[in-house]
Formats: sequence, C-alpha cells, structure tokens
Amino acid sequence: MSSMSKCAVEKFTITKIENGKLKMIIEADSAIIDEKENVAHLKLSVVKFYDKGSYVSTLITESADINLETYDVKGIGKCIIDTANNEQLQTTDLMYNTKKNLIYSDNNVRIKKSGYMIYGTRFDADIKFETVTIKNQRTVFN
Repeated sequence: MSSMSKCAVEKFTITKIENGKLKMIIEADSAIIDEKENVAHLKLSVVKFYDKGSYVSTLITESADINLETYDVKGIGKCIIDTANNEQLQTTDLMYNTKKNLIYSDNNVRIKKSGYMIYGTRFDADIKFETVTIKNQRTVFN
C-alpha cells in the first residue's frame, strides 16, 4: 500500500448540497481519509441532516465511517440523534443510507419524547423522524 493512500485531517468538514439545497453537514475533530477505500474514518463526529435546506436532526457519534462516494454514514459505538422536535434517540452502531434517506440499527434503542420513553431492539427512521419503526417496542410514560 502506498503511503499516499491515507491522510490525516484535523477539523474535518463536508457539506453536501442536493438540488441546490443543503442536505447534510459532516464535522469531526479528526479524520483519516483512506483514498483507496474512498472512506473517511472520523473521531468525535457530528452529522447535521437537512430536508430541502431546513434543519431536521443531528447525529453525534464517538466515531464514524463515511463513504466519500455515497455519503452513507456508519456510526460506531454510542450514537445519539437529536431532532428539531426535541426528541432524542440513543443506540449503538447505526447506519444512514443516503439514497433511501433512512437511519437504522439492529441494536437496542431508546427514544425520549415529551412525556414518555420508547424502548426497542431495532429501529429504522427517516431523518425527520416522521416515520419510525421499532421492534419489540415498550413505552414508559413519565
């Protein structure tokens, strides 16, 4: 492997525009860019999602891998999503599929909403959290 196939970047940022509107902003304290694999390995990353230019949610991860061709995101370790509607999701090891505009994980999930918590063992959701599917769902009211 040539030494030029990987490079380190401090204060890494990618801004993705789709149809002239802001789609996502990806920021990280640092990144290792693997040019051969076309992947950026991020540490302490924040991904802000937008729908037609309007902010909808933020994904915060300990580390993440970003496919630099598709912009698919693999959150590694603890993952938290905060929505514009003051909802919060916590899980581990989640995926974001750009083409399908879908966030999902096969791991335990906890969603905090106003007045109640939802627990489950797997979920998928759109970035706006308008459509959420949770397996083995259990709701606890405050």
